[in-house]
Amino acid sequence: MARWGASCHGLVEASSAARCPVQKKGLYYRLTLGHNALVRVNVNPGGGGGWPFRVSLFLAVPIALGALPVRVEAQALYYRSIPIGDHAAGLGGAFTGVADDSSAAYYNPAGLVRGGRFMLQGSFASIVFTKYKIENAFDSPELDETFDTTSTTALPRFVGTAVKLGPKKFGDDHRFALGYSTVEVARNRLNVGTSENNPTLSVDLRVDNNYRSRWYGVSFAAEVTKKSAVGFTIFLSDQSFGYGEDIGIAIGGTFDEQTGLRVGGDSVTASSSVGVRAYHFVPRLGWLHQISSQWAIGMMLQTPGIPLKQKGDVLRRITTDISPDEPTFFLFDSGSIKAKMPIPFELRAGFGFQINEKTVLSFDAAVTGPVKDGTLFGRPAELENTDVRSGVYFSSSIARRWTPNLSIGAEHKFGKAVVAGGLFTNFSAAPDVPETSQEYTPDHVNMWGASVAIGVDTKGYRFTVGAIGLFGKGDALAALLDENADVVSYRRTQATRAAVVLYISGAISVASKGAQQIQQKQKEKKKRKAEGNGEDAGTHAGTGTDTDTDTDAGTGTDTDTGTGTGADTDTGAGTDN
Repeated sequence: MARWGASCHGLVEASSAARCPVQKKGLYYRLTLGHNALVRVNVNPGGGGGWPFRVSLFLAVPIALGALPVRVEAQALYYRSIPIGDHAAGLGGAFTGVADDSSAAYYNPAGLVRGGRFMLQGSFASIVFTKYKIENAFDSPELDETFDTTSTTALPRFVGTAVKLGPKKFGDDHRFALGYSTVEVARNRLNVGTSENNPTLSVDLRVDNNYRSRWYGVSFAAEVTKKSAVGFTIFLSDQSFGYGEDIGIAIGGTFDEQTGLRVGGDSVTASSSVGVRAYHFVPRLGWLHQISSQWAIGMMLQTPGIPLKQKGDVLRRITTDISPDEPTFFLFDSGSIKAKMPIPFELRAGFGFQINEKTVLSFDAAVTGPVKDGTLFGRPAELENTDVRSGVYFSSSIARRWTPNLSIGAEHKFGKAVVAGGLFTNFSAAPDVPETSQEYTPDHVNMWGASVAIGVDTKGYRFTVGAIGLFGKGDALAALLDENADVVSYRRTQATRAAVVLYISGAISVASKGAQQIQQKQKEKKKRKAEGNGEDAGTHAGTGTDTDTDTDAGTGTDTDTGTGTGADTDTGAGTDN
């Protein structure tokens, strides 16, 4: 496939443009052969530089910015960024042993049989504030700077529905449940840029990083005994990752401080574009057991994702003008590359404790399995003998560590009002950051979170507003530069992360016939009790009659009659012995 480029005669097909002698410095051509292209062009053919040029400056100078807080990742580093669901979010995600609404499809599919005959739920989250900071990220003789970024985003977090059906084997409720749900499991979006222009160095950097993981699932649950249920959800996971990078750097020459113009000197510009799309089947199996009227325990096992399709593309373009070599141009453009974005297994266990009709406590413990060391892409054959990488700030490692997490929550009802709160961990799955490194690796920041929610729950309708906050400290990489702006190495430094999330959620739950009958019986019992209390009050006011009849030896009757005035009359109809 031909791409278009500039030529000495104007626009021509790039595949034929190479035959035209170039007279002006700075013109270049882009040639794509099929899905893969590797182009090396000496922009000034009359010179003698060519390829390879001085790789040390071409690679090292751009890496000088490698510790900017770009937290580039091709797969999730965190598995509990934002709890989902109406009830579960208020409890900080401690929902495996509660699982009583349609979000059970994600937390514990067995819980779908605990909800109403029909359930519908949706939630929307707005990440109103995220902040990421790396201490002394840029460390050089000319510049020592701490970088921090802030960003916002909004997303539909969860939509789910479930319906109960089948025979009523255990009591008056249906035995089976079917459900459908879509879950925004993770989304990270970051756009960062920085510029520096002084007599020694001119730098401009722009990085754009987007990662999203959305799951679509169908669920089934069944009661196996009166107190136990099992269920499963089969999710289709859709992961997408996009990374873009533009860097320009110039050193030396003549610098005009008034205009910012630099004439002469050495310069490098580099651009990268990486895109990946991956699909997996992700099964989740659940079990829920009602130990007593107050205690319930649940477990959920997610098996490793079953890959269906994992493809990506990479574009890397670099131009250099470094004396005494001639200006050079490098291009690598490849599409439909095999990629790896694995989804590890996860195991959750939790319990719910119903203290009374108004208060519930819950606790969850989870562990996510590791991902063996590997890379997002295999190294293309065209780059086997070069030092070119997909992006200066892009870590292609997919290695992830064992990741435990805990959460605890509580909820209390004040009439129709509901107040809930929870605490949870959100530990990073990234490997430890090395003390020094020659390659960029993801940061490792363990976070702690808290949630609070206020809602209204009445007649099968529930509306909730809540907030979630996260904060953590950890490690990241900063770049150490020498007086020539060459990277000596990366070194470990401190990083902090913080986020505030606001969400709204609504749920509809239509009680099953059995639940309706129980509710009706409870109402009738309360009504009879109230009426009985009224009758007792009337009797003590003198409106009742008390008759006591007994027979002694079968020959006498003693009748005691109260008339309401306290008078007592004794009448003997026979002989009383």
